[in-house]
Amino acid sequence: MTSNINSKQAFFNGQECWQNNDYIKARYWFEISSQDDNFRIASLYKLIRIEIKEGKYAKARKILNNNQDINSPVLKYIYGLLENIENNFEQSKKYYSECMLTPDMQYKSLIALAKLYIQTGNYDVASKMYQTLQLNPRFYIQSTIGLTCLSILEKRFYDAQQYMLKIDESKLNPSQTQHYRFLNAYIKYFLGQLKVSDNIYNPEKDYAIYRLFDHSEETLLSHIEKHKNQSEKATNGCFFEYTDIRKLLLDAREIIENMNGNHFESSDMYRFKLDTPIGYKGELITSDLCVVTMIGTKDIITMYPVSLSDEFDKEGFSTSEQLKLKRLQGGIKR
Repeated sequence: MTSNINSKQAFFNGQECWQNNDYIKARYWFEISSQDDNFRIASLYKLIRIEIKEGKYAKARKILNNNQDINSPVLKYIYGLLENIENNFEQSKKYYSECMLTPDMQYKSLIALAKLYIQTGNYDVASKMYQTLQLNPRFYIQSTIGLTCLSILEKRFYDAQQYMLKIDESKLNPSQTQHYRFLNAYIKYFLGQLKVSDNIYNPEKDYAIYRLFDHSEETLLSHIEKHKNQSEKATNGCFFEYTDIRKLLLDAREIIENMNGNHFESSDMYRFKLDTPIGYKGELITSDLCVVTMIGTKDIITMYPVSLSDEFDKEGFSTSEQLKLKRLQGGIKR
């Protein structure tokens, strides 16, 4: 009984730390609660989410592969997310579709599938899915933000702004509020409603918005240099102190020109393996890089080391000419 009480308290402690973005402490508590069968699946889910948030995709996959609960809809869902991130869209769709068979996961899985259909260039399908989800008050904000981001991807900025106007800001959580502010500024910028003189944004706290006004190479390099912070080696990871960021940026620009970005709402992520190590991810030295750009563009916002699994891009979508064409056609049809 004492063990159960301790495990329950550990799980709720982990939840509290998770909500406060304190992933170091959250990991500690969830590792304790994962030892109890009553909290095992929920704790594993959170532990894997932490690894994914920190860009440790290889470790996330290892945890999943080492646990034989794949029939758990919760773990199938997180498998679907990992496959999406690692460009295995067909496998991701399979997992999410299986999750749809679980009644209390249908809407959550539908949101995930809508995002996945955007990845595969099926924009009309994704749009209809989001419109269906708007009918459910619990998923109205998520689906409307999804439609906003899809409109931005298709460069329909007026439509994106109309979707934004339908969102009640007072109902947004802190994370959604930050995202809303960025989307709002992004849309206004491309509609010509913001001038350089409107740049009141802090380059530290509002870096992504600030970059809309300041396209200088030095601002970008200065931001990327922060990813050399060796104190983050165990968590978010970091570049080696001697890494030539300017050269790495030039190489990254050349590489992503021939790649399909992984759409993540308001940004695109290009993940790939390099020939030589560039930094740390936890206890491992890694040669894997994630380059983040403005959605639908090759305009780099930042880049940092990640750790990709052996299953990364096994379906070949990162360089698929067929996908590139399908995405173009998906945007043209609308």
